[in-house]
Parts: sequence; structure tokens; C-alpha cells
Amino acid sequence: MRLRPLLALLCAMLMLAEGCLAFSDTADALDAAESLTLRVSSLTLQQLTGNEHGRETLNAFLSPLSAEIAFRDETAALKLLASGREVAALGLAAQEYPDIGTLPQEAFLRLFTETLPQLFDEMLPEETPEPEVRQVRVKNLPVSARRTTLTVTPEQLRASEALKSLKANVSAISAHLPHHAEIAAWLENLTAVSSLTVKRLENAEGEAVAWNITGRISDGGKDVRNLSLYGGVSGLNVYFTLKLPARSGKNSLMLTADLKDKTGRNMNTWSGTVSYKRVMNGVTYTVKDTVDLKNEHASGEKISGSVKRTVTEGGIKSVWTVTPAVTGDGHKLEGTLKVTKKHAQTQVWQATLAVSLSESADPSEDTARDAAQFALRVMSYLEEYRSGLSEADQRQFDHMLRTDAWLNGRTVPVPE
Repeated sequence: MRLRPLLALLCAMLMLAEGCLAFSDTADALDAAESLTLRVSSLTLQQLTGNEHGRETLNAFLSPLSAEIAFRDETAALKLLASGREVAALGLAAQEYPDIGTLPQEAFLRLFTETLPQLFDEMLPEETPEPEVRQVRVKNLPVSARRTTLTVTPEQLRASEALKSLKANVSAISAHLPHHAEIAAWLENLTAVSSLTVKRLENAEGEAVAWNITGRISDGGKDVRNLSLYGGVSGLNVYFTLKLPARSGKNSLMLTADLKDKTGRNMNTWSGTVSYKRVMNGVTYTVKDTVDLKNEHASGEKISGSVKRTVTEGGIKSVWTVTPAVTGDGHKLEGTLKVTKKHAQTQVWQATLAVSLSESADPSEDTARDAAQFALRVMSYLEEYRSGLSEADQRQFDHMLRTDAWLNGRTVPVPE
């Protein structure tokens, strides 16, 4: 489907996940559209601390701006508009799109639907072991009726074709974390220190419901970790834990996902948490995403709720919250997204933007394709706007564009 990756990209950019609109019938209908247009406009920034005049200066610049992205088959056209007038345009081919396959939720799905089944099939002996009749209830997932257990030696794992896929998927899942480079380097030299016990929990038809993998792994050196992986995914329902405590010392890494999709007569809900905790050399870093979304569809669709990301590092907590207010009528999704940031217990700013997604005419065939020209035209518009400001407002404008300090409360540049 063309729309799902597009929504996944948009949602990931705003700290949402692909599931944020996956229970929308309008989104399903738009999936079949030959061409789509995504419009983003009416961006308003409300700074809640610091310099009010600086906020007004920036909003005066943002208020007339809007963007349109038209998609058809393997092409797209991006237009930046100011008060309805085209400022810059850019044509894109499919190979120039961001790689949707590297998004964490896509990699997570591949891990359970492709990589682990491939690894399991590679390790099956010539005589397939008889499954153990064992009913297991895994939170948020279908009940399993039986369990098949395999032992995987370090030598078997090293020779496995699925190992490369396993490393790539786990790396993509962690790609949005600040310590991704460190995790990627660790995965590059991943080896099994002991035999791994792999248990596949299955339904009555022998299909995987969940997985349980235990053993010891390392980065090929002294950093030996106890591995415990447990859980699975079924649609938007997820229960998953990955624990990697150091064999010696207090270093650890833990990833958990607990998400539930509930369907009712007039309302669907999707709620739960995804959390990541890393302890390295006495320093703790945590990320927690909280999802609480609902779609009321007694008359049309009304998507609301919130998604929060809480980051704690060095004892300081920052909370980003995205609040959608989106309606659907079977042909169009439109509404607002409000994004707020709280830093060290203080809410410091919020931004609201209008969005709409609908069927559209074909993207223009003559849209400029030169990315350098696109950037040049945007910068020309920026300079033209800036030149019309007073010297004091130019200093405010420059300050707010060139530093993010004002997002955390300090906003006023020193007057000359």
C-alpha cells in the first residue's frame, strides 16, 4: 500500500507510529486512490516562557506558509507556498523518497514475521521435533496451543543467513535512539557465547504466536550479556520484552512494548507503552512512549487522544506530546496536530498545525527537480522576508532560527 508508508513517515516525524491511523476506514479508502495530496498549513507557535515578542516575530513569518505534497505512482511533487503563492517546488522519484523500510515499526514487524521464522526454519533438524502441547497466554496476543523448542549452537548461529537480517532489523529498531551508533557497533560483532534456547509458541495450525529466546551473547569481546527475548506481534497488538543485562557489572539494556488494539461498535482504541532503558557506566538513559488514541465512528470518524515521548537523561526529563484532532468522511482526513514540549517540569512551548490528506489531481509534470534550486529559492524567500523587518526584529528572527536555546526558555538576544 502506498498510503501506509506515507502515514508511517509523517507519524514518525511527529513521534507517532504507523498505528495512529491504521484503524481509520478513511485511510483504507485513500489507500486505493490513484493520487493523493497532503497539505500542511496554519503553523502557530506559542512559546510559554521567555520572549513574547520573539514568538510574535516568528509566527508572523510562519503564518502565511503552507506545503503541498502530491503523490502518484512512483513520483511526487513538493510545493512550498506563501499566502497561496508558490515559493519553491521540487519533483521526486520513488528512489529519492526516504527509505520507509528503515522505520522502527517496519523493522519490528519484519523481525517477527520474517527474520525469526527464517532463523527457526534454518535451525530445524532433519527430524522435526514434536511440538509440546502447552497452552500459554501471552498478554495482548492470541493464546498459543503448543510449543516447539530448539537448541541453537554458536556455530549454527554464525553460519545462519538470518543473522544478517537479525542485526539489520534490531539496528533499525534502535535507529531513533541517541546511542544508536554504539548499539550498531555492538551488533556488528554479535556472537553467541552459549547455545541459545529458541521456543516458538504456536496456534493449533502451527503458526507462530510468540517467541522466547534465552542464552548468552557478546560483542565478540568482554561485554557478555544474558539474553532474554519474549513476545510477539498480532496486527496492532504487541507484547514484547528484550533484556540484555551484563553478565558482570550493572550495565544493561531493556526494551519493552505493551500495545493493545480494542475494537468496539462505535469506537476503536489503541493504547499502551513502548520503553527503552540503558545503563552504561553508572549513567541511566530512558525513553518512554505512551500511546492513548481513539477513533469514534458513530458518524464519520473522529481521531483523538495523545502520544507522549518522555526522555530522561542526567536526571532531567523532557516530555514531547502530540495531540491529534482529525476527522474523516471516507474521502478526506483533515484536522490539527498540536505538539508540546515540557522541559524539567515546565511546559515551554507548543505548536499547532493544520493537516489534510485527500485524493487529488496528478502532480505537475514540469515541477523542478533540482534540489539545490529548491533550497536556493527557499533561502531567497527567507532573506526577502527578513529584509523587511526592523533591525531589532531581524536580530530576534536570526536568533530564533539559528539556535534552539529559546525552545527551552532562553530567548532574548543581547541588544547591540
